[in-house]
Amino acid sequence: MSVSGIGTTDYPIARDGTRKAERNVAGGNFAKQVAEAAQTTGQTSTAILHGSDEETGDIAICSSVDIENNSSITVYKTQDFDPDNPVYKVKTWDKDGNVTERMIDVSKVDPKSCDTAEMYAYTSNLKESGKGSFEDTVLKAAVAKAVKNAEQRSSGSWSFVTKMNWVDIVRDIMQSEYSYGDLKGYMEWQKFLGFLDK
Repeated sequence: MSVSGIGTTDYPIARDGTRKAERNVAGGNFAKQVAEAAQTTGQTSTAILHGSDEETGDIAICSSVDIENNSSITVYKTQDFDPDNPVYKVKTWDKDGNVTERMIDVSKVDPKSCDTAEMYAYTSNLKESGKGSFEDTVLKAAVAKAVKNAEQRSSGSWSFVTKMNWVDIVRDIMQSEYSYGDLKGYMEWQKFLGFLDK
């Protein structure tokens, strides 16, 4: 599998402006927050980054781990994939290793009310169809999830099936970028918002 097929971890690794916004939106250093959360729960991280499915021959086009919750998600392009009717297989692994598999038709995904699995399938399709780069699509979704996850930490663990309004999350990040004078970051998030605000 190539490096571009690996995907991203769910902690910020993007450009300086994006890291600055996440640090400010989430209320501090994200890596430090993750480490503190792990110490608080007394658990170590055992999340595994999953690749292509050797049993079926399905190709992983996006993989991500949530270090804090010891979970992971992978979006697959199946052997019978039809670019004119894009449906992706999405598998999630929870902290206990339980696997959930869903088939997601991206034409039915509403970014104003969808879960993480649907958003990752949606943004993976944007990347695969050439509408945006990995950084403009999948990575932005992972960063938005990380920011929202940090905000929700006090209300419980993140779930891959929690529906949310991703457009509102992105608008909040854009406002942060603007408030801190990072116009380049603001414009990058505005491009992502254009993909979501249908």
